Amino acid sequence: MRLRDPERAAEAEALLQARLASGRYRDADEALCAALRLLEAQERGGADTRETFRQDLDALLRDLSDPVEAMAAAAGMLGRALGISRAGYGEIDLAGGTVRVERDWTDGSVAGLADTPRPLAAFGPTLVAELRAGRTVVIEDFRTDPRTQGRASQVAWESIGARALVVAPLVKAGRLTATLYAHESRPRRWTAEEAGLVREVADRTWDAVGRARAEAALRESEERYRTLFDLAPFALIIIDPTTHQVLDVNAHACEAYGYSREEFARLTIRDLDTLADSDAIRARARAGTIRPGLQGFEARHRTRSGELRDVLVRVQGMRLAGRDVTYGAHFDITEQKAAEAALRASNARLRLAIEAARLSTWEYDILRGAGTRAGPLTRVLPAVPSDREFEFRSWLDAIHPEDRPEAKAKFSAAARGEAARFEAEFRVRRPNGEWAWVSSFGAVVEHDPATGAPSRIAGVAQDITERKASEERRLLLMREVDHRAKNALSVVQAALRLTRAADLPSYRQAIEGRVAAMARAQTLLAEDRWAGADLRALLSGEVGPFLGGDGRRAQLEGEPVMLPASAAQPLAMAVHELATNATKHGALSVPGGQVRIDWTLRDGTLSLRWAETGGPPLAAPPEGRGFGSRVLDGTMRQQLGGTVALDWARTGLVCDIALPLRGVRAGR
Repeated sequence: MRLRDPERAAEAEALLQARLASGRYRDADEALCAALRLLEAQERGGADTRETFRQDLDALLRDLSDPVEAMAAAAGMLGRALGISRAGYGEIDLAGGTVRVERDWTDGSVAGLADTPRPLAAFGPTLVAELRAGRTVVIEDFRTDPRTQGRASQVAWESIGARALVVAPLVKAGRLTATLYAHESRPRRWTAEEAGLVREVADRTWDAVGRARAEAALRESEERYRTLFDLAPFALIIIDPTTHQVLDVNAHACEAYGYSREEFARLTIRDLDTLADSDAIRARARAGTIRPGLQGFEARHRTRSGELRDVLVRVQGMRLAGRDVTYGAHFDITEQKAAEAALRASNARLRLAIEAARLSTWEYDILRGAGTRAGPLTRVLPAVPSDREFEFRSWLDAIHPEDRPEAKAKFSAAARGEAARFEAEFRVRRPNGEWAWVSSFGAVVEHDPATGAPSRIAGVAQDITERKASEERRLLLMREVDHRAKNALSVVQAALRLTRAADLPSYRQAIEGRVAAMARAQTLLAEDRWAGADLRALLSGEVGPFLGGDGRRAQLEGEPVMLPASAAQPLAMAVHELATNATKHGALSVPGGQVRIDWTLRDGTLSLRWAETGGPPLAAPPEGRGFGSRVLDGTMRQQLGGTVALDWARTGLVCDIALPLRGVRAGR
């Protein structure tokens, strides 16, 4: 084909550059051949038969991937075939109000209509109605056609510079979406074959345009996906849900794990998962393909350098490149897990300190006018239900009338920020009607960011009834001691006065013996008693912090038992060590693991069994004797004189403890 015409040569160069930029051709030669075939088909458009035109049009459209280029090239073939002034596609907006042309073809005698939206109604309501009905509109001269009369229509028709035209509408899903127009600058009598050709080109081209737009949208979507995939600030790993083979990763995954994309392609997800649990990995991957939405779980992965990292994995199944894959987003939560562990340890230490001090904590929201209480002692602030909200008024009403004004004044002053802290001792009524002494201390811990006013006050409370009673007993005892001392002195004086002996040594021995007998009597009067501890509450308090908020993971079964003070703390230490071991290595280290604690009290001996199930299988007992084992031995055997038996069964650790509790009986 000759390209002596400068305009045609420029068109060939533009087509060539467009094909090179599209990326659909292997090299410049292939792109050049495609461009030449397109121009050759366009050149033949006006001379070949209609069948040849169809074939050339199909060949032309097959080579084009850009929708605008496809519309312009088809319009050019149609314009040359009909020998008209202008041809092109006009697209209708969603509301159907305007028609817009992106690019059209002209023979040079008229201007193009691109980039200037025009109101569709301006061309006459009759013509618009025919187009919306899907009928091809043929006008031989708009100045004489009755459908285009009216001043507004005439102005609109004059503005486009066409006297005669054929317009083929494209109605999709009941809506006018586009038109293919063939314009002639002079009046023209159109044949039925010409109108049919416009209709046929409109349908054929629009199908190709739809396909090209879908392909362009797909390419754009894939490009956006790839960009987001690579720029995601977390590791993205795509695996085969059956073989676990790594199919693709993003740049963040390479940076986080230390592998290149090529190295990742030789790995499976099992190579990263330190647990190496194939069944669990398979179940997670399968869940990501069959369940709707993201499925999340925690795992521990090893990087190329050997570093262990905790990760939160969210998986989603999808169809990618014709195959089922599992798409996993991996969020590094190592620091978060470490912080959570430190917080749990801190809370455990705080709880132990609170329990050791026999305290209860409370908070009060000054702005809402409601407070909450938490702590191990239900006797503290007995008017306030444990772990429930309370109102200031209900709390004040429970205070003894003699103590209420002072407590209210001190609390209000602290809540308003007028006092540095709240500190008071007062009596509150227990449910059984008795009065209990409470000592409470608090201070403002939060302020309103907007006003700076105090917004939350927190503190601790302690039941000091026993202390108050002890103080009263001490005063009574002091008076009694004073009385007894006077009596004792009187007795001593009497003994000195009445004792008789043959010599001084005999006298001294008699006096010392009597005084010693009196001292022993005073010692017996001064002895105090230790409070005991409820066994179930002790076990629940020690195991609870290790259950992650799911109380169903621990089952406690046994009769009510009150432990003597000498056994409470050692047993608490032993249970704490068992729970710690279960959290690190046993049943509480994995989801679904459970602990069961059973106990009985027979003939003064407490038999307690700790049994773990659902944890990692145990291959054999540990090789060494750890700190926990030494604590069990030191507290149960050496301190309390009991026995400890450890059974490292494959299903989980079983620990049997037997403690002699002399004088203790079941029940309360």
